[in-house]
Amino acid sequence: MTTLSRWPLSAWSLRVKLTLGYALVFALTVLLGAVGIYFTARISLTQSLDTTLQETASVAQASVETQNGKSFFATELKATSDLSIELLSPAGKLLASVGRDEDEPPPLQLGFIKFAEQRVFTQRLESGLLLRVSRPSDTLTHLLETLAHILIIGSVLMIAVACAAGYGLADRALRPVDAVARTAAAIAGRGNYRDRVPAISGHDEMARLTQTVNAMLDQLEGTIEREKQFARIAAHELRTPLTVLKGRLELALERPRDAAEYHKALSGMQNRVGALIDLSEGLLALARTDAPTHLESVELAASALAAVEQLEDAASAAGKQIKLSLTESWVAAEPEGLLRVLVNLIENALKYGSGEVVTVRVEAHACTISHAGEGPPSTEWTRLLQPFERGAGVQNVPGSGLGLALVAALTGRWNAELTPEWTAGRFAVRLQFVEIGQAEVAPEATKSAAKARTVTRSRSSVL
Repeated sequence: MTTLSRWPLSAWSLRVKLTLGYALVFALTVLLGAVGIYFTARISLTQSLDTTLQETASVAQASVETQNGKSFFATELKATSDLSIELLSPAGKLLASVGRDEDEPPPLQLGFIKFAEQRVFTQRLESGLLLRVSRPSDTLTHLLETLAHILIIGSVLMIAVACAAGYGLADRALRPVDAVARTAAAIAGRGNYRDRVPAISGHDEMARLTQTVNAMLDQLEGTIEREKQFARIAAHELRTPLTVLKGRLELALERPRDAAEYHKALSGMQNRVGALIDLSEGLLALARTDAPTHLESVELAASALAAVEQLEDAASAAGKQIKLSLTESWVAAEPEGLLRVLVNLIENALKYGSGEVVTVRVEAHACTISHAGEGPPSTEWTRLLQPFERGAGVQNVPGSGLGLALVAALTGRWNAELTPEWTAGRFAVRLQFVEIGQAEVAPEATKSAAKARTVTRSRSSVL
């Protein structure tokens, strides 16, 4: 008990557990097979011996003669040295015998019996006499003992070979698991997330395991690299306004000033703090795009109307109007994220578009925001989707360079397509969503959409 407690099952390796489990199942199978073979052979040999005794009894029965009231065997009846043929009276008295003499007469019992290492068959003749035939069963016993020894030795050898083969198979099967464990330990120990598990050819479970782990590590590496790059860029972008703010504070505190000068300095710093808050909120929103996606059925026209209402003051301040063309359309998105995307796209159109009208058109599973002007060069579009990237010649326009990056990240979460379109004198951004069935729309969303359609019909087409 003490020895077993020193080596609990949980401390055993998986190879040993698999080998022992395989060996146990194999041993039970082999032992059951050996027992089955042994008893089958025993029954078969016993039946063969019984058949021989019955055939001998039939021959002896044909050789029984009766003269003067006495029964005896014919002289032609012969028996081998290991056979004993006896003719008995109904009371069991010996009348005649051929072959081996019995040292001790077996009990008088019809049918087959085993007595003193011999097999005995007794039958009643038509005359009422009894015919008994017996034969030693030591040969049968010897054969069965030999068979038992062969089965035991063979079973032990097969179980030993099965254990060795099972351990080899378990070792080979678990090598990819060891590779995964070593790679994970190396990454945890050295922090080198670029390590990969050696790939295994084929399509079995272990091949899929290594492929899945490597794919996970690839995604992990991409996420870490993006976060590192994002942190570096964010630190750089935050450093500039903070440095400017610090300089203005030092300048304001350099010497005593009157209330008007302090008010002017604090107003300038307030604007810088507002820009920092906007930048921080943009960074936080961009960081949240790595969270798990929870898609809902959202009415696109209602979201577009809400975004336009949110930007009414900005449009009035810029001296521009927003023209709406709304059609009921259900899309798979995140409600808050969809509103932010539409606000950012419309805000960009108000900032960088020429002309006085920005058009927002909602169609089946799509929304297009367009304005007059050439828009950014087509070669610059991919770059503008990266964080803190801004177009040429717009440095004097307030902004952090996070708007389009956030739009691209959110639309990517919804499997939506963000496509720029350049036409003669106009630039548009089209947001195309994946189609969803009306059955996927939640009841709450249906009520919201009905309310949004009512509000949309009651408003002018130009805000």
